Amino acid sequence: MSVDPVGTAVGMAFGELFLLVKEVVQTVAVFHDQLKKIESTLDSIVPIMKDIDEFNRRMDRKDMGQIQALINNGKDLVKKCSNIKALNLYKKYMHSKKLTDFDATLAREFQISMPLLSVRNTAEILGEVKEFREEFRVYHSGQANNGALQSGLGASGNLTVPEAPDFIVGSEVEASLRKLKGRLLEEGVSMIVVTAPGGCGKTTLITKLCHDVDIEGKFNNNIMFIRVSKKLNLMDIVQKMMQHKNFPVPTIETEDRAVHYLQQLLERIGQNPVLLVLDDVWSESKSILDKFVFKKIKDYKIVVTSRYEFPDVSFVHHLNPLNNVEALELFHRSVTVDGRSMVVPDDLLKQVVNRCKGLPLALTVVAKSLRGKDPSFWQTKLLDWSEGRTLLGSDSDILDCLRKSLDDLDGDPSIKERFMDLSSFPEDRKIPATALIDMWVELYNLDFNGLRAVTDLHKLIYRNLADLEVTRRDLTDDDDKSYSSHYAMQHDLLRELAIIECNQGEVEKRERLILDLTGNNFPDWWSEQKQPTLSARLVSISTDGTFSTPWPNLQLPEAEALVLNFETNIQTKTYCLPIFIEKANKLKALIVTNYSFFPAELGNFHVIGFNLRRIRLERVTVPLLSMGKLRLHNLRKISFFMCDISKASTLNDAKISDAMPNLVELDIDYCNDLVTLPDGICEIKPLKKLSITNCHNFSALPEQIGQSASLEVVRLNSCTNLSQLPDSIGALQKLISLNISDCLNLNTLPNQIGQLVNLKRMSMRGCPRLSVLPRSIVKLRNLRNVVCDKEKEVMWWPLKSSLNGLNIIVSEEEASLDWLRD
Repeated sequence: MSVDPVGTAVGMAFGELFLLVKEVVQTVAVFHDQLKKIESTLDSIVPIMKDIDEFNRRMDRKDMGQIQALINNGKDLVKKCSNIKALNLYKKYMHSKKLTDFDATLAREFQISMPLLSVRNTAEILGEVKEFREEFRVYHSGQANNGALQSGLGASGNLTVPEAPDFIVGSEVEASLRKLKGRLLEEGVSMIVVTAPGGCGKTTLITKLCHDVDIEGKFNNNIMFIRVSKKLNLMDIVQKMMQHKNFPVPTIETEDRAVHYLQQLLERIGQNPVLLVLDDVWSESKSILDKFVFKKIKDYKIVVTSRYEFPDVSFVHHLNPLNNVEALELFHRSVTVDGRSMVVPDDLLKQVVNRCKGLPLALTVVAKSLRGKDPSFWQTKLLDWSEGRTLLGSDSDILDCLRKSLDDLDGDPSIKERFMDLSSFPEDRKIPATALIDMWVELYNLDFNGLRAVTDLHKLIYRNLADLEVTRRDLTDDDDKSYSSHYAMQHDLLRELAIIECNQGEVEKRERLILDLTGNNFPDWWSEQKQPTLSARLVSISTDGTFSTPWPNLQLPEAEALVLNFETNIQTKTYCLPIFIEKANKLKALIVTNYSFFPAELGNFHVIGFNLRRIRLERVTVPLLSMGKLRLHNLRKISFFMCDISKASTLNDAKISDAMPNLVELDIDYCNDLVTLPDGICEIKPLKKLSITNCHNFSALPEQIGQSASLEVVRLNSCTNLSQLPDSIGALQKLISLNISDCLNLNTLPNQIGQLVNLKRMSMRGCPRLSVLPRSIVKLRNLRNVVCDKEKEVMWWPLKSSLNGLNIIVSEEEASLDWLRD
């Protein structure tokens, strides 16, 4: 409803606040539900504000200056909230506290004023205000969004647009940007398809378009960028869209229900322009693509990129390869090392460039494979390319061109090996660097911390054979060697090329076995009757939501790493590990990833073998305590990511320290059901690294933590409910690094922290309640680096004279969850 003007200053201020809330609630998704409550509360007060003159006469006030100032403060606060990023935990916390204080003050004022109006029921209004305040408190404690992902990630920017490249070659690209921009800014066209062969730069073009100042100005925070890939899952996409916009995420069992929820979502946010980008849509998904269109919703635009044409779409834009001049420019940029031009004859350079067919992906990959090489090496490559070409599919030209560039990678065969290993993960999915580390350390006997593995990953990135995204640059990451914010991605064509390389030769003799199953359609060679014995050291099996057990048997006597990628059946939401794991006696690394929206029950956990050294589980339900019955005596590292792990165990005598007595590293990330650790963890004597991060309900380390005498690294960052550390932490004499950043409720450090005589690094940014350091801190003679916020720097400066070599690093970093946009 509209607010009739009220003649008093208080009434005018109230009207401005009301209108501001109505405006902000339409544009700021982070506080949408809460602001609607405020709007409702203010709406109920409107009649009272019309009688404000009567208030003034009865209270002998001319302008009720105290209440007016309070309302003005409320306006300022709502304006500030409209500019807060959804993922800035620190600012969200601080402004939530200010909102609560404002709310309490407002309540007190109206408790005095409103009883003077006998026609109003003060209790009801205060009840509304109290309910609003409680909802704000619940939201900021990580319980919002109907328990989506059960990890407090409802406000995550998982569909945000990728970073735009700084440089794009080609007049064709500039013309395309102008044309597409015009279409998006005009009325009428609801769907635009950008089509071109693989490797032409469709995704790069659209990313650049989404970051255009005019496009961002029109669509604001309603641009959603979704990587689709070959298997378009409408239910999953709609759930991610609802999560991205901070709405409750329901279980969606059919496409019809998904369409219903999608329409509801668009109607709620569609009062402002909406841009939906569907990147890399395959021709098989055309029928599903039509379900995204709702022509009655004004200013709702869809941009599709695809290698395929959709002739019945009203506007299709063809992106052409680069012309000769543009191709030479891009090649020059990619082949140049440190600004130094290559000494290669022009005719030789042009022949190589012509071979790349004007495709940006081929140009950059080939150029980087030739960096620093003698012209004779270039001649050899041209001869290889001229020896004929094997047809490798619809994108055969670029695939053949790329395949030739892999033949000699600086004389280091390991680069090609790592390149092919990336195909173990599904198309268009971000690959956690921690998963690659777990796989490569065991396959290639690398260092435990994975430094060499990360170096190998950077070699792939240097050659454009993969992309790297670092979602959060923690100033302590390099020292701690966590790499938890590092993700790799592989272009679809490069993944296709890697799979082609993996599939050379007879299946029984392949080093890698990469299987992507649809339903229960197993390859002919894999059946209960044949059951061949395979030589593969790396095995990857991906299944979709229509897959159902039982698994056929598989003989994997040489397998050392097994990657299982799956989506759950919408009815059962369970996934059973294959029984054949039990007989894979050389298996050392197991990576299990659920790509469905909600966690899945993991069955058959008992089949996990004795020789396993590393386990990584993502989005599964597997009680930590239930592992006590296992015998994982060789296990060195176990990781849980977005898992449910705290369900009670029925095993009264099962001790996790007996199950994994040689565990060195325990990683628990975004497991929001975790409240505390089982005491048995503290009895694992070799444990060196304990990482419990982004677990928003985790409230306390066990007092027995002092028994973990081997601990060198403890990470507790972003455990927002953690209020204190146990006194026994002082017994960790080998502790080198402690990270408590973004522990919003941590209000004190134990005095025993001064006993950490070997502590060298401490990160404590984003700890607003931690205002005093214990006196014993002066005993930390080996402390070298402290990372903190600007306002906490003053606590540490007096210690520089006592702690020689102390380096105070002021951090301005903001939290980011952009890695979830896959």
